[in-house]
Formats: sequence, structure tokens, C-alpha cells
Amino acid sequence: SYCNGCGLVDMSTFTFGAKGPTSLPPSPIAHAFPHIQWDPLSSLRLTAQETALLRMAETNPIEYTLADSRDASMYARVLLKLLAEASSVSGGAGAVATFTETVPDDVAMKALDEDPLGVVMHYALTKLFEIISTLNSGVSGVTVGAVFYVGKDGVLVDQWKALLRILNKGGKGDPYTQKGSALCLAHILLASCPSLRSSAPTVDKDGQPIKARPISYASAVEPLEALTAWIVSQLKNATGTNVGLCIPALTALMGTTETRVLFCSSGGVKYLARQLRVGTKGAKGVVDSKKKIGQSSVQQLYELTFCLWTVSYELNTNYTIRSDFAKDGLTIAALVDLVSIAPREKVVRVALSTLRNISVCEGEQSPPPAGLPSLDGNHFLSEMIACGLMKAIDHLRDRQFTDPDIIEDVDHLHKLLVENYKEMTRWEVYKNEVESGHLQWGSTHTEAFFKENARMMEGSDGDFRLVRVLIALLSSKDEDVAAIACYDIGEFVRHYPNGRQIAKRLGAKELVMPLIEHDNVDLQRHALHCVSKMMVQNWEHVK
Repeated sequence: SYCNGCGLVDMSTFTFGAKGPTSLPPSPIAHAFPHIQWDPLSSLRLTAQETALLRMAETNPIEYTLADSRDASMYARVLLKLLAEASSVSGGAGAVATFTETVPDDVAMKALDEDPLGVVMHYALTKLFEIISTLNSGVSGVTVGAVFYVGKDGVLVDQWKALLRILNKGGKGDPYTQKGSALCLAHILLASCPSLRSSAPTVDKDGQPIKARPISYASAVEPLEALTAWIVSQLKNATGTNVGLCIPALTALMGTTETRVLFCSSGGVKYLARQLRVGTKGAKGVVDSKKKIGQSSVQQLYELTFCLWTVSYELNTNYTIRSDFAKDGLTIAALVDLVSIAPREKVVRVALSTLRNISVCEGEQSPPPAGLPSLDGNHFLSEMIACGLMKAIDHLRDRQFTDPDIIEDVDHLHKLLVENYKEMTRWEVYKNEVESGHLQWGSTHTEAFFKENARMMEGSDGDFRLVRVLIALLSSKDEDVAAIACYDIGEFVRHYPNGRQIAKRLGAKELVMPLIEHDNVDLQRHALHCVSKMMVQNWEHVK
């Protein structure tokens, strides 16, 4: 699945359906394309030569147009000019921007009359992506690098900025043009990445040698940073289907080490994991693949998890990425949630594969900076146990899967988890669970456990850090987590000397009191018991 020498992930091991996550779907107003009249559209400022080139490209097969790198480059730049001029005049927020599904001929023709520049933008992006797809297929013998990187030094063409301007229109823009612009820009910029070029074919389909052209990666770094920043901002701020605008471009960028590392250094892992957690919120049990889970469809969850899987191949060689995966336990919790709800076999497969990569990661190639803890598979296995992966794996072992990879990953993870669990004390299991924020009822949330371990709650520094974490978890949106936090705080109060005053001083009472009137009956009950334990000196007599 991974070429350690070249840094490339073999994405063919996962399937995305016929269109794939990095394909551009047909424009909803594609029926209007043959009827575009270039001459009346003076605002596009096309020269006679450019207009002739557009008409010639319509009458000839795409392979013919792209057979010569100079002709192909000229055609691509005309399309980028169309995008630049049309977006600057129309703003990309006309009638065309409202269509999300393919419309009939009469509606498409009406859109052409009302919003011709919106139709032109859809047309230009469709043709631009067709160019890129054809070049990547290798049938023309011309490469993406030869078309979009020019001069003796192979510098990226300036016209790429038209694509970024479309992205920066934000919510005011056309969703189709934003998705298409991001995807086209991703493929154009990927062509400059050294790890991708090192694995490029050296002969064409006829066995003739392909002459390598210089391509300046340096000229693509700033655009890559801008595109990555846009993708991360979408993951950070967008919800539901709006996140889908960036997923095709993100998936494309996951193809090389350079772009994966850039994504991580931009804070991408945290927001990717957050989207997965939001997407699985509220789901219980097996979910119909056609339905939405939380704010995400099963397909969207699959594609986001796939991106996390590709990034997991950087763990061995990059301490910073390992620390991103470890931060707040968010990534592990998101993956365990996916395995637990098991929305569909393909989602379980990619989530398990990611967890397996994480569980065996090593730190020798990239040790931590001085003073920072080492992070390796054992650390992450403890997090997985805290998040309840052992229970989820036990359930998966009882299911009948057709995919042998799932069976192998389940068995592998089960073995590692059991080995790691045997080496942990009950206190370590509890501590990891609380720190993960992923509380689940079990033997560590009992009177017997707190009788034995209440004094451990003060911590090595005497700061009662775990009690503080439990108090913070009282505000959790997960009602089960809040209920367990109420129970644990109450038991700490009972079994730790002066625990009542400590809990009150840390602010527990103020947060528990409102929960007494919560709609959830179990949470209400545990909150009432918790407050009672803080108020009453001898709980046994009350109980």
C-alpha cells in the first residue's frame, strides 16, 4: 500500500465507486455548453485567436488538441482566462450557482440567457478537468507538467490564480465551481511534487521514451500552501454537505508525502478528526449506507477516513504528525467511534486499517525533541483501550465479514490490545479513559474501584488534574459521558478525605446543579446523587 522510498500511497487498494472521490461530476447545466456563443461575450476579452482555439477544441477529439504540449498549454491558459474574466465580472453567484442537480435542456438554456458567465465558468472548469484527466492518463504523451509549467525552469503559469480567486469567494460563490477549481488546482500542483515525479513513467503508451522536463516545485509551494489553507478552513468551519466541496481536492493531495506533511503542518489532522466525530454523532449500531449519520453521509465519512489513513503512513518518519494524532485523543476517539457504529463495511475497513497503522507506528526514525515524551504504537494502544476499542473489536469478531483485510486487521488489533491491556493496571486504564474524555460504564466506575483508588486522584503533583478533567466533562454534549462524570465525582467525594470541599472548590457543584433538571432521566439521577454526596456527610445513611 505504501512506497517507503518514494512516499506514495497506493490508493487502488480502496474503492470509491465509478466516479471516484477525485473526479469532477458533470455540470448541472452541461446541456447548455454547445450553445455558448463566444462573440457576444465581450466581457471575456477573448482575442480572435483564442476564440478560434475554443471552437477548434470543440470540433476535434481532446487527444488531438493535447498532442502538442504548446497547443495544449495555450488551450489550458485560455480556459483559465475564461475563469478569471467570468468570475471577476459575475462573481460566480448568479442563477447557475443555485443548481445542484442536472437540469433539463430548457432550464439549461434559460440559465444561459440569464447567467451566461456562470455557464462559461462551468464550461471552462469541465474542459480544464478533462484536459488534466487526459494528460494524467498518458494517452496523449504530454504531461500535466509540460502544460502548466513553462519556460526553461518549468515555472507554474501565473493563470493558476484564477482558480484560487474562485475559492476565496467563500459562501458567496458557486459550489460546483469551487469544488472544480480546488480539484483542478490540486492536480496541477501535484505535478510539481518531487515524490510524484520520481515515480512517473519513463515511456509512453507506444514504448517511446518520455523526455523529462524541468518542473519547479518551488514555484508551486505558495499555491499549495494557499490551497491547503482553504481546505483546512473548510474542514474547520463547514458542516454537512458543504465539507464535500473540499474532499475531492483533499483526497487528491493525499497522494504525495510533500502534500500530506503540508496538510498536517496546517493543522489538518485535528479538523479532519473533528469532522469525523461530528459526522458520527448520535449514530448507534449499524447504519444504512444511504442515510446520513449526524451531518455526514456514509460516503463522506469513508472519504474523510481514507484521507486520515493516507496520513497515517507518515507517522514513523514525523514526530510532529504523531503528536497531532495524539493531541486531545480526538483522532483515536473518532476512529473508534467509526468502528463502533460500523456504518458500512468499507468504512470499517479503512478505519481499522488506519488504527492498525497507528498501533504499530515507531519513533526511532523521528525521535521527540528534548523534553517531550516519546510517542509510538504503545501510547496509541493505551488511547484505543481508553476509548473502548476492545469492546468494539470483540463485537466485530462476532460478525461475518467478506473482506479478508477486515478479518486480518481485527485479529491483529485484538492481539495488540490484549497484550497492552495485560501490562496496564486498572488505575492506568481509568486514567487513560478519563484523559481521553471517552467515558464508558465499566469496572472502573464502581464503588469498589474508588475505595481502592480514590487517593490516586490527587495526582503526582497534588493538583487533582483528573478531578478537573471530570468536572470539565460535566459539560459534555454526550449525556452518557456527563452521567459517568457525575458518578465518578460523587465517588471521589465519598472516598477521598475532604473530597467534598475539594470538589466544591474546583467548581463541581456549580456545573452539576443544572444537570438535576436535565431531560435525560439517567443524567438527572446521577447529577442528583452527585450533589447529594457533596452536601451530605454520611451518604450511606441517605442511600
